[in-house]
Amino acid sequence: MRKQQGSQRGSTVMAVGMVLAAGVIAWLGGRGDQPVQTRAEASATLPGRAAAQEAQVAYRSVSHGGLPTRIVIPAAGIDAPVVEVGVVVEDGEARWETAWHAAGHHIDSAMPGQPGNMVITGHVSVADRRNAPVFATLDRVREGDEIVVYAGSAAYRYVVESIQVVDPDATEVLRSDARATVTLITCTRDLRHRLVVTGRLAGEVTPGDPA
Repeated sequence: MRKQQGSQRGSTVMAVGMVLAAGVIAWLGGRGDQPVQTRAEASATLPGRAAAQEAQVAYRSVSHGGLPTRIVIPAAGIDAPVVEVGVVVEDGEARWETAWHAAGHHIDSAMPGQPGNMVITGHVSVADRRNAPVFATLDRVREGDEIVVYAGSAAYRYVVESIQVVDPDATEVLRSDARATVTLITCTRDLRHRLVVTGRLAGEVTPGDPA
């Protein structure tokens, strides 16, 4: 009787062992069908890492140019230095200061070659003869003409897309978005309105270019 019970126990243990072994083989076989990721591949698929890689690629496409130092518009015969201008208060009123013997880059606007609206202003006429009307011929510019803005030794070419005459308080021309643009502003010849020329970035000028 005891011998028969021992035989039954052995059969039961063997059956359980076979079931467990079959389960382990099936589990290992299922994992074998799946591709194995390396540590680098696994880390590259993490959301944070992927976003950082995309941002890094996008960042490399953005210019690291500094402040604008010179503007050249061949079609209008304009070649002038560029200096920084900001807001000044005169007689209790805030207004943008005007550059002396140069075009003025609005200090809070975009840099050459970078996304955003780079705003540059200049005189069409001057009361003081020691000053210079650097944008006196800006009205010669037409759509498709080139504007080259230098930042030290680097230079960036913009192509004129629009020319418009607006009221002096038309601040919408200063707005900025993700596009890389340049906005040139001066007075009309009768000094009653503003002449606004807008160009879109076309690329960096190579050293061999005539500009």
